[in-house]
Amino acid sequence: MANYRVAAPVDSKPSVKPSETPSVFEAKETTKASSSPSKEDAKAKSTDASTIIQDLLADFFRSVIELTPAELVPCIYLCVCTELAPAYENVQIGIGDAILIKSIGEATGTNSKFVKELYQKEGDLGKVAQKSRSKQSTLMTFQKPKPLSVSHVYNDMVKIARMSGNNSQASKCSIIKSLLVRCDKLSDEAKYLIRGLQGKLRIGLAGQSILMSLTQAFMHPKEQSDKALQARAFSEFPNYEVLASSLLKIFARENDQKGIFASQFVELAEFCHLTPGIPVSPMLARPTKSYAMVLDRFQAMPFTCEYKYDGERAQIHILPNGEISIFSRNFENSTERFPDVKLSIAKAAQKANVTSCIVDAEVVAVDKATNQRLPFQVLSTRPRKSFLKEPLQARRESLKGMFEVTPGSFEFATSLDVANTKEDDMESTVEIVRNFLEEAVKGNCEGLMVKTLSTEATYEPANRSHKWLKKDYLDGIGDSTDLVPVGAFFGRGKRTGVYGAYLLACYDPETEMYQCITKLGTGLSDEVLNLFYNQLRDCTIDRPRNDYAINDLIKPDVWFEPTQVWEILGADLSISPKYTAAIGLVSKDKGISLRFPRYIRLREDKTPAQATTAAQVSNRESPCRRINIAMDLALDVEGAQVTSATSFDPKFPPSNVLDGYSAIGFDRPAHSRATTV
Repeated sequence: MANYRVAAPVDSKPSVKPSETPSVFEAKETTKASSSPSKEDAKAKSTDASTIIQDLLADFFRSVIELTPAELVPCIYLCVCTELAPAYENVQIGIGDAILIKSIGEATGTNSKFVKELYQKEGDLGKVAQKSRSKQSTLMTFQKPKPLSVSHVYNDMVKIARMSGNNSQASKCSIIKSLLVRCDKLSDEAKYLIRGLQGKLRIGLAGQSILMSLTQAFMHPKEQSDKALQARAFSEFPNYEVLASSLLKIFARENDQKGIFASQFVELAEFCHLTPGIPVSPMLARPTKSYAMVLDRFQAMPFTCEYKYDGERAQIHILPNGEISIFSRNFENSTERFPDVKLSIAKAAQKANVTSCIVDAEVVAVDKATNQRLPFQVLSTRPRKSFLKEPLQARRESLKGMFEVTPGSFEFATSLDVANTKEDDMESTVEIVRNFLEEAVKGNCEGLMVKTLSTEATYEPANRSHKWLKKDYLDGIGDSTDLVPVGAFFGRGKRTGVYGAYLLACYDPETEMYQCITKLGTGLSDEVLNLFYNQLRDCTIDRPRNDYAINDLIKPDVWFEPTQVWEILGADLSISPKYTAAIGLVSKDKGISLRFPRYIRLREDKTPAQATTAAQVSNRESPCRRINIAMDLALDVEGAQVTSATSFDPKFPPSNVLDGYSAIGFDRPAHSRATTV
């Protein structure tokens, strides 16, 4: 790969001596290894490590901006290697071990069997490739291969990611071999090339770190830029190519070429703004504990309570040309999976003469025979003006004026507006909200979403606000927990031949570690056990990853790469020396354990990094009823909150819907309802 120098920030001292400057990859691994989440100062060390990493990455970006700005976007994507284009384009890398082992063997002249044995010993196919490449004797040295460049590696990876068909495996192998042959034997190029092709560099860089470093690289050295401004621009237009080119354009306007001032970062709005067809980062949720806390949050502000439907998120885009696209919360294009939703939206929009908008909705399964809502687990910007800065009340009125309600097909979320939140009348207000909650529960809904109507009621993409509250009617700790399976125990008795129990972990974005929280063995049917065994046995690794926070008290039979997220319901939380979740937050050397966990469902709409965080775990208690602060997902870019619903004939359902229902045990699909929260 191209060897960029790591330049020091302009008019500032380098964070490390030039002679001691490691590569971006090496720096991350060394700092990562030195961070132990079981120590009291783990968080402080992690913060220091993250700062060093961001500084190194910012220096690297400065060099790219100065020397080859055209390669800035490929450099950004190669820093992560999980996605090679905006998420909504679904260009993902992730080559299977079999192809990589074959490619390594053929490129280095090594027997494939030997490569497999070395892989079992090392546990890292990247290291195997590097060792094989470094030991390879070079024939005809006068024909030394041309060095790799960033653009060449990136373009080849994109080709591989887009390949499909009968001959695609051979074509992929051919490209990988040509890349390996050109790797420098004296550097770590082969190691990180193979890891990149696997889609797991194992250097701990996340999207937020890249955004922070990119901002730091462009900003003027004399002042600290508003880094939140760039993050906001990316949340409204999640495309690194557009973001980087926009920053380069702003940077080019400056005569001194030393950087962009904070005041000039607002110019990003010229290029990165809400656009129908480009999915937007959704609002999310936080927990709280009582009705009183809800009223305390809102003070004397009017608010509304809406049903929180048990379904799947769907961000619906209507383009000016009439095209309709549906995206999941991870920006995946789900349009083909919801043809009925698309049809309903098209009809409703046509009646209301809507030409362009973005609606954040919830797709809900409804039994047409009984009109009862069912659990729904199928995966699933504005009309010339952005409504993001408009209060919810105005957005809702606008949306209701745009769409025509069709019972059973297109409906608005059921809501109750509460105007009186004064302290002297709190008891009666609590009673009103409680009664409305009970109505929601009787209607087979998850609970309520409580939002401010007019004061501080703007919609903030990708933000987590205390002005939206979610009330769930659940036992035990209240809200369910989204956890990542990182290990498993072999089954015994009736469960022989599959994994009988799983070690689950939450995610700590502060330390970028997966922290073990519980051992799950209940709530798993034989069908689910077989399904997960077949899915996860190909994800096993020989030893726990460096970003797994574990201790010697729990030793699963196998370890996994973090690939799935499971929704888990527990009875209680307790302090435990066996588990590492939120260690250091609640106890110096003990973590939190989730007691009596029960499997609910597979969260295919979430990535492992979007699992429940350690901070969220530490903030939870276990009353029988609780209210969750949740910046719900009501993103209505073009209008406001809407319940959109659609239906299909149970006798002739789409095959993809049948597959989804059979996977979760439904006898037949039912009418589906979409709603924005």
